[in-house]
Amino acid sequence: MSEKTRTRTPYTAEEKTEIILAVMNRKTTIQKIAKEKNIAPTLVSLWKKQAEDAILERFASTRPGRRKVEVTPDDVKDELRKARIEARTAKTRATRLESALKNAKSRVAALESSVRDLAAVMGCKLVKAVRPRRKKD
Repeated sequence: MSEKTRTRTPYTAEEKTEIILAVMNRKTTIQKIAKEKNIAPTLVSLWKKQAEDAILERFASTRPGRRKVEVTPDDVKDELRKARIEARTAKTRATRLESALKNAKSRVAALESSVRDLAAVMGCKLVKAVRPRRKKD
């Protein structure tokens, strides 16, 4: 039995950057570049995640006078709860508006029927208003 030993290949920062930029710019997929460079796709994904984290950290506000905002899990839960309440409120409002629209349509239909009946009693002929068509450019 021969054991196959695998040696780690050191990659320079420039090589890693080139690979990550190719993936981030959507010039290639993680799978394709991993196969091309003979690297595990999970390693490329790890490098991409590290690059994204470094970018976020680099552009985080560090100017004097600016407060860093620390986000805690409780803050996230509160925001999620608020978003759910807003969604529920919006859904309730939409249901009420749909109901009001349905009622208005039924009232319009009833009024149209009353107008037809009145016109028939008076011996008038109802003419439907026709909108002029818009000319196509």
